Amino acid sequence: MNRRIRPTLVALAVSLAAPTLGQQAVNPIHPVFAPLDAAGHPTRAAGAISVERTCGACHDAAYIAAHSRHAGPAVTATCVQCHVDGGALDVRAETLDAEGRLVRAAIRIGAPRAASCGRCHGLISDGAAPVAIPPDYASPGGAPGRTLSLTQGEGAIVAPQRMADSFLDLQGKAKLESPWDVHAAKLVDCVACHYASNNPGRVAERHTALRYLTDDPRRATTAEFLVRPDHRFVEQGCRSCHDALQAHEFLPYRSRHMTVLACQACHVAAPMGLALEMVDATVVTAAGKPVVRYRNASPRPGESLNAATIRPFRPLLVERQEQDGVTRLAPVNTVSRFRWISGATRAEVPPELVARAYLEGNAYAPAVLERFDANHDGRLEESELRLDSRRKADLVAGRLAVLGVVDPVIEGTLDTYPLGHGVPSRDRALRDCSECHSGDSRMSARFVVAGYLPGGTPPRPREGSRVELAGVLTPGEDGSLVLERDREAAPGKLHVLGHSREGLTNTLGFALFVAVFLGVAAHGLVRFVLRKARTRHAHADGGRAYVFGRYERLWHWTMALSGVLLIVSGLEIHSATPRWLIDLPRAVSLHNVFAVLLMLNAFLALFYHLTTRAIRNFIPEPHGFLARALEHMAYQSRGIFFGGPHPTNAPGHKLNPLQQVTYLALLNVLFPLQIVTGLLIWAVGHWPDVATALGGLHYVAPLHNAGSWLFLSFFVLHVYLVTTGRTPTEHLESMITGYQAVDPGEAAPERS
Repeated sequence: MNRRIRPTLVALAVSLAAPTLGQQAVNPIHPVFAPLDAAGHPTRAAGAISVERTCGACHDAAYIAAHSRHAGPAVTATCVQCHVDGGALDVRAETLDAEGRLVRAAIRIGAPRAASCGRCHGLISDGAAPVAIPPDYASPGGAPGRTLSLTQGEGAIVAPQRMADSFLDLQGKAKLESPWDVHAAKLVDCVACHYASNNPGRVAERHTALRYLTDDPRRATTAEFLVRPDHRFVEQGCRSCHDALQAHEFLPYRSRHMTVLACQACHVAAPMGLALEMVDATVVTAAGKPVVRYRNASPRPGESLNAATIRPFRPLLVERQEQDGVTRLAPVNTVSRFRWISGATRAEVPPELVARAYLEGNAYAPAVLERFDANHDGRLEESELRLDSRRKADLVAGRLAVLGVVDPVIEGTLDTYPLGHGVPSRDRALRDCSECHSGDSRMSARFVVAGYLPGGTPPRPREGSRVELAGVLTPGEDGSLVLERDREAAPGKLHVLGHSREGLTNTLGFALFVAVFLGVAAHGLVRFVLRKARTRHAHADGGRAYVFGRYERLWHWTMALSGVLLIVSGLEIHSATPRWLIDLPRAVSLHNVFAVLLMLNAFLALFYHLTTRAIRNFIPEPHGFLARALEHMAYQSRGIFFGGPHPTNAPGHKLNPLQQVTYLALLNVLFPLQIVTGLLIWAVGHWPDVATALGGLHYVAPLHNAGSWLFLSFFVLHVYLVTTGRTPTEHLESMITGYQAVDPGEAAPERS
């Protein structure tokens, strides 16, 4: 293809791919009207039309302006921009009648459509052409208030097309079968969620606050609404249409997830739109524009944004109050903006004036080039075009002062954008539990707020920000600004299984476990070294007695299996690694199943031991208890190493005094502690009221964690003590067969 033709075709394709504004149908019921100027006279000049006078002839323009979030110093959207096809009245000779009124065919007025919102808010396509980034994306202009905040702030693109069909260079594009926005693909328009708060067709506005009224039939009529529509638009959340509890079957504790997590946390977890990281207006490019850094793309100098590879980015998870008044974890993106202001008036220095401070004609001023050009190649690269030293900042401030700016200083602001648009299909929803339930999760991951700080000035969150950033802004090693958060905690002090670390109980529990492990290891090593000495004092064979009945053995092995699987699944839930043996949902399900099995087995065992009076084996005999306990302690500390005679138990008891004390503590303290705290954790996951009453898992989870360490330490000690019989396998064999060796003359323990 001819090289001169190729750029022309590319430019034509991009222009055709810009968000289209499909033509609105002619409104058959709207009265014909004459465009009016500011004095209220009919006008045929498009530039002289006063929207307030023209629309205010029938609608209460003053009321609408006072009840609108689109009318103010920062946002200036007019009725015509939102409600008229193309954003402007079609005033031509052929569209006006003899009295200066618009003919019926020219009145294309209706409810705002997605394309109308897209003129100001971001990339919105009706599907007529593939999605592409417009040429003015980096510095939007045109309509007043056009900021493209939907795409630049959230990384959202609202379009029914597949991502794979767009003109953007997306990472893994060939496999992106999802539409940019599943709602747009299902013909759900912007006004389905953002509508007038007094629209009688959508809301039942109450006129009084009487507590005994459950509904108020008095509401605005359609005629009243058309005269005075309240443009403080409703912001419907996902739950106004979706019942999250009827889906998400794979999630353990669905109620808890839905209570603390915003839907967007998983369904807008990796936006693919070109999102901003920072806008540096303290410097200008050779074209006189501010420097823009993107969060998920790094276009090369002169490269089209449509050709730059766009990656999904990981948003920041913070607590945010949603439309239903509940505070949940929700994803946000931050955009840092830096600009020059006058220190005397706090007024922003006009961009044109900043450009004059840097440029002379179409090139950088010699003084600027000399100060900024670090490699002396005669041009400024991106890494050089930044105020990263006092000398650079002083030079520009001095040049601005010469141009009339009083006391020029740098100001940085931090804008936070909650992610709520551009929801892809469910196949792109986050299903990896380790994204939250692991040590290195989104809950505490460091987040780059700005790639560098112009003049060393950190950005400050704007007053009235809707989102509270939980963390500390700290300088990075590369000059960036990073939001650092507690690595062992979660936003809002939530306790997240697998992520939150119980510092005190973990430290004490691990210390106890290590002490027990080292103790049994040392004890076992001494036994191994002195094994030959024991052979000189071998025990006499006194025969075998049947001491463990079928049910007792079944109870023991059921309890052992439940305990082992509870330990394994508990470690998986508590683990900080993305995956250990099984994934988290299965680990939670397995943990719950065997917890129920353990409780059922414990209840049946209690019933059995009470009804058969076998409970006596666990109750120490008071007479001579201390002497027997000391005798057993002496045996374990010395006699066992040399093959000394094993102390006898109290008559009719299968357990020695040390075992009795241990099992009493185990059955009366540790097991009830684990069962109660485990049930509370389970209840918190199913009933929000329980979570509120307990304050979440802050107190319950550490107690359960402490009990787990105690149980694990007991398990290690118990397994070792199994090997302390006449042979290392004697006790194990007796719990399998039921028979136990006894010394000559020793009474066999009473069988249950």
